[in-house]
Amino acid sequence: MSGFSSLGLGARALSAAQRALDVTGQNISNANTAGYSRQRIEQVAAGGSVVPAMWSRSTSPADGVVITGITRIRDEFAEARALSAQGDLSHLSTVKQTYGDIETTFGEPSDTGLQEQLSAFWGSWHDIATNPTDDAPRSQMLEQASTLASTFNGLSSRMNQQWLDSREQLVATVSDVNSMAADVARLNAAIRSAVTAGNPANELSDQRDLLVMKLGQAVGATATAGADGVVNVNLGGSPLVSGDRTRALQVAGPTNHTPSATNELSLQWAADGSAAVGGGSVQGLLDAVNTTLPSYLTALDGIARSVMSAVNQQQAKGYDRTAAAAPPSSPPNGQAIFAGTGAGDMAVAISNPQLVAASAAQPPAYDGDNASAMGLLANLPAIPASGSPMPPGPDATYRSLMVQLGVQAQSANRQTDLQTSVAGQLEDARTAASGVSLDEEMTNLVNYQHSYEAAAKFVTTIDSTLDTLINMTR
Repeated sequence: MSGFSSLGLGARALSAAQRALDVTGQNISNANTAGYSRQRIEQVAAGGSVVPAMWSRSTSPADGVVITGITRIRDEFAEARALSAQGDLSHLSTVKQTYGDIETTFGEPSDTGLQEQLSAFWGSWHDIATNPTDDAPRSQMLEQASTLASTFNGLSSRMNQQWLDSREQLVATVSDVNSMAADVARLNAAIRSAVTAGNPANELSDQRDLLVMKLGQAVGATATAGADGVVNVNLGGSPLVSGDRTRALQVAGPTNHTPSATNELSLQWAADGSAAVGGGSVQGLLDAVNTTLPSYLTALDGIARSVMSAVNQQQAKGYDRTAAAAPPSSPPNGQAIFAGTGAGDMAVAISNPQLVAASAAQPPAYDGDNASAMGLLANLPAIPASGSPMPPGPDATYRSLMVQLGVQAQSANRQTDLQTSVAGQLEDARTAASGVSLDEEMTNLVNYQHSYEAAAKFVTTIDSTLDTLINMTR
């Protein structure tokens, strides 16, 4: 090896050490960048000549170092597991949020909740039974009935608003999914062009993989590696992103909650029909608008109808202050206490306190027995006896509903906490492979610094040797 070729070897060593320092600096500067994968310089030893010669042979030991590229450190298996776990966690978190909002809406136990209003309403009938000839407790009962109806109205309105909010959030999330899928396709195209041209595309790949992770959280998407650095994203076994092409999603179904409606909201491909959801927050929102919220709205309507039916039936059995038997429960005749079809439109049907049928015997008895029987309706069981003409007891049914809500909310909380732990462990495993360790990078920094100093010393030594050799001719 000649002295001048030695300078070339030293120059390559300096270049490799400098490039390694640059990569280390890139890792350190992006240690806290979301989605960044640490990079590693790939270098191999350049061997001597392998071309044989009949009368001569190469005496050069080698040609130094050759940089073959810069690699993103990724564990594909850990990435896939973390993607799936994040989708499951997002789904459960959405379910937890749904139950939390329902609990907030009912607000039990509370001094102003429905349970308290029911108790106050039944108690007002006992006041009438104690003094059946006085209009004051009758007027108080009608005020309490109005408050009870307003409480049902408010609960129904807030639950319906939660349904509308969930639907809007679902539409917005699907819109975000379409936007992210389009960005993934665009980045796939840019990465393919860079890889084909032999240019680095690590940072572009990090941006794309971060979007893929967000797609997993939103809709439970999965990813598979394709040719030339691209990633294909699938949803329920169907392609969402194929290379630089994507398919749009949309939400189909009613825009308002209707108790009698049988059609549910669904996720569909904009071009060709139903799409299978793999999980994520979209699945949680679909569960909310199709199952969870409608079930509680239906239960609330059932309790309201139970109150109206029980009160109106008992009202029809008694006598009011006008000395006439209260007519059958029918809103048009104006004698029923309540009118309406459910919690949303429940209202008090009478305003005259003398029309309250407090007596079980025709006046002038005024015994108050019918009012007393009305107050005892609070003790009806949640499930009526076989053949009973009375509907299930509203109080017991409501208490059972609140117990059910508490159990379901607690279950959602436990599952979310468990999945948070699982997802955290898998994220730690993914980060251990692709994340930046500042301790490791500091060690590399010192190592490459010494390599650069050694290469510089080598160049200085060769320069001194050549200077000595040149000066020998003077």
